[in-house]
Amino acid sequence: MRRSVSTASLVHLRPDPALSLKAPESSELGQAILEGGLELMNELGLEAFTFKKLAARLQSTEVSLYKYFPNKQRLLQYYYQLYWLWLRQLCGRHAERATSPRQALERVVEAICGVWPKEVPGLQLDPHALRALVIDEGMKAYLHKNVDDDNARRLFRPYKELSAFVAELLVACRKDVPMPRSFATTVIEMAHSLPFAMEHLPSLTELSRRKDLKPLAEHLLHRTITYLEHAQPLKRK
Repeated sequence: MRRSVSTASLVHLRPDPALSLKAPESSELGQAILEGGLELMNELGLEAFTFKKLAARLQSTEVSLYKYFPNKQRLLQYYYQLYWLWLRQLCGRHAERATSPRQALERVVEAICGVWPKEVPGLQLDPHALRALVIDEGMKAYLHKNVDDDNARRLFRPYKELSAFVAELLVACRKDVPMPRSFATTVIEMAHSLPFAMEHLPSLTELSRRKDLKPLAEHLLHRTITYLEHAQPLKRK
């Protein structure tokens, strides 16, 4: 079921055109592919997902689907990009409304952990469903043999831009904070890998006792503040 979104601020973010053969937003079938594909990929996982199964659900044909995406990997990467584009926008809004760099960082960490307003900024696809897919299947968007080629094509740019944004907030809070980009990436990764562990590998984290994102946000925020206040530069030998 689609969660509540704010229609007043509905935006259509556009992932890299190189991911698709034909803009899926340009037609009713293309939009149906995006919506149905997101639902089915969340349901089955990337390995079991096929365009044949999606075509059957949409009462369409495989040939028609392949006119939009060359393979399911590119479709996953489309969702992957869209999620990070949207999350970067949400984090930007939170930062703009903050009264200090510290408050901005706190709100951004919460947003990265999935602690969102009841009515999140609108998007052409459900952000909650996109987050669920990124948590369960997102690593498969880049853990493959062609990752260097995809990186050269800048297909991971939205993720990198969010990491850079968080790093900038860290520096705004403390100018000499060591390795801000590395720590920013760590926070983003943990905000998405720990929920996976909470759901599927519960013995890996005490957060599994309550399947609630607020304790996750509190944990990572505490780690972030501790890092800001106590981290020392690495000594070069």
